[in-house]
Amino acid sequence: MCNIVLEGTRGIVDMSKCPFEFASAEFLNFHLKDLSTIEEPIKTLRYEEEIIVELDEEKAGVLTEYAGVIKQIEGILLNKEVYGLEQDENYPKRREVMRKFYEFMFMNPLMAERVLREYKEAGAERSVFLKGQQTFRAWVNGILKSFVETRLFQLTKEAGDLRAAFLSLAGLRTLGFVSSLLLDIPKNAKPLEGPEARYGLRHGVSAQLYEVPGGEAYLYVQENQGINELPPELSSMMKSLIEAQLKETFPEEKFDILYQLKTREYRQYFLDEAIKRGLEITPHQALIMGREVANWVVGLGSPIENLALDGDNITDVYIDSENSPLYIEHAKFGVCHTLYRYSRPLLERAFRNIVLSEKGRKFDDMNPVVDVVVKRHSMRTHLQRPPATFGPLVGALRIMQEAPFTYPQYLYFSSFTPFFAGYDDMMVGLGCSEAVLGLKGVGKTAFTAAKITAIGTKKRIIPIQDIQEIPVGAFRKRGFHIGAAKVKAGIEEGPTYKPTGELDLVQMANALLRMGDAALVINEIRSRSAVQGVINLLNTQPGVFLLYNLHAESLKDVQDRLELVFGIPSASMFATDRYTFLKKLRFGRKGRVYRVLGYEYESDPANRQFIEVFRYRRGADIKSCMLEPKFIRNPEAQQMDFDKVDMGKLQGHLDLQFVPPVLVRRSEESGIAPEQYILQAFLKGKMYYKAYRASMETNDKLLREIDFVTKLNTATNRMLADIEQENGSVDYKDAQVRLEDIFRAQYRAEMASRTG
Repeated sequence: MCNIVLEGTRGIVDMSKCPFEFASAEFLNFHLKDLSTIEEPIKTLRYEEEIIVELDEEKAGVLTEYAGVIKQIEGILLNKEVYGLEQDENYPKRREVMRKFYEFMFMNPLMAERVLREYKEAGAERSVFLKGQQTFRAWVNGILKSFVETRLFQLTKEAGDLRAAFLSLAGLRTLGFVSSLLLDIPKNAKPLEGPEARYGLRHGVSAQLYEVPGGEAYLYVQENQGINELPPELSSMMKSLIEAQLKETFPEEKFDILYQLKTREYRQYFLDEAIKRGLEITPHQALIMGREVANWVVGLGSPIENLALDGDNITDVYIDSENSPLYIEHAKFGVCHTLYRYSRPLLERAFRNIVLSEKGRKFDDMNPVVDVVVKRHSMRTHLQRPPATFGPLVGALRIMQEAPFTYPQYLYFSSFTPFFAGYDDMMVGLGCSEAVLGLKGVGKTAFTAAKITAIGTKKRIIPIQDIQEIPVGAFRKRGFHIGAAKVKAGIEEGPTYKPTGELDLVQMANALLRMGDAALVINEIRSRSAVQGVINLLNTQPGVFLLYNLHAESLKDVQDRLELVFGIPSASMFATDRYTFLKKLRFGRKGRVYRVLGYEYESDPANRQFIEVFRYRRGADIKSCMLEPKFIRNPEAQQMDFDKVDMGKLQGHLDLQFVPPVLVRRSEESGIAPEQYILQAFLKGKMYYKAYRASMETNDKLLREIDFVTKLNTATNRMLADIEQENGSVDYKDAQVRLEDIFRAQYRAEMASRTG
């Protein structure tokens, strides 16, 4: 049970042993009774739930003071002298009203006070009963005076009920329209300043980040001004509809569009109902109310639905258990805590709605682990339940980018230099196989997807995924020849796996290559068979253009995993042309998180070695950091500012330390000098820098997104093909002039397309 255990003068309640929900009416009833039976002094209280709630001496005193009054009332209940003579006909009424008052003390102090205050008796008919009547009235007046002066009564009067009063002591609130708790912003929390820490989102939702002294992580808080400012009558109407609709179930067939349908249905309901009741309501209010109801009934709950609105900044939402606060991975501030938590029923409904989003998926005792994509949010969800857990429901929700990243966006986030952007574009365009590596959350999938833009619209591209993280549709509608192949998940291996008819990664890759030449993009290699298959594919089909990513921190890490875990000779690593490592970077314990290119190697099979071609040099801050190209001495290759890079000057003064080994091989195949390719990297870097710079100068983020960047890249590629001479060389001084004309033309066309 949820009895108090004393440690000195501190009372501890272990909620894991308590059958009641924390702060529920049942818990408070039991807790106050328990407090009133403890004779030892209690100065502080601690509630050990999914979070730890501690009441200091002042707050604990509010409860112990009230428990002291309960003890006094128990004594009064046993004192017969309080009620007068037993022969008095009012004697049983007095005992009954005192008993009723005592019972309400545990449930509703306001009702308890009303019961006692409203008790009336007619004047005593016999003088022998008059003294008893006067004595009881004096006791009632004394009890009322002491009772209404207790701090818990006053707090209940302010908050509206006992539960709200207790929650205010515990630093918690209710979510308002559903039965779940919300943490309060700590009093010592300091709001961060600046546009990156305070910003608005859709539907009237705003986000603010706080620094909490003594805490390692930031606090991420959202406010929905439209909901907060609703008149009480409209809030009450909305709460009633949510409670009614939560009892309903909805067909699976239409679940992919049900959220939009229900939002409009609920909006119309509120408009019609307000007219019937004579309430004032605006169409905007009806819309935000309809969305709020849909959030809880057919959505993922308002907290997660609103977190999903911040897809530009939030990459992941984590759920460790019911009643455990949600926390997020923020693109700029790393792991952040939130104030939101879900009760078990709400979490069960949210998970059910997630699973219904993808037809045919099951999430039950026989299928306790499931991966589902909620297309409405471009959200990849991984859910777990018993027997895969020890009881709680667990979830990790990845908010995927609907449109892929571009090189100008990486320049915006200071991830690498313009020269690297151009070099990477050039190497991908040459069809060099590559492994993108790093730990979880460094952006491997996003960087792999960004390379598809560099591949362009001339080559067939096939991403191979077990769950659709690379936004195939976003590329396809922009003219890319991109298919999609689904393979069985890497976690579905071992003796307990039930065949589903899905091909594994290796079978699918071989089947696709038999259909014709293509660039294969393999996202998230997790399993033993997938790693072995990729290595075999690269070694048995030389020249295959394969981009893949996996978790690793160094070449030694990759080598050890191949040899010690998978039994594959490390020499097979030479079949991959490039190894690119991404990493997270921050300055200070609470600095912003940057995702940067850490270092890159190219394979040299002839000499049986890997040559480092790029290395990130850390500085005091992000502006003083540097991505150093190891193969070229020209200072322009390290600069972030490409405005003054002169292609004519570079053309005659390239200063190479060495030629990267993969570039040597590609030059031999094409007959084009390596210097020409490196100059192309500078020109492409200049192109991407111009898009980034224009977006900053005009405060127009669309200029660094895929539509404009793809058109600019296509036009530049055509220009290079047009001015290429018979030996494959290009006059890059002329190319720079033409690039300026191309950029101006593309910019004018972009602006015209928005106004037309």
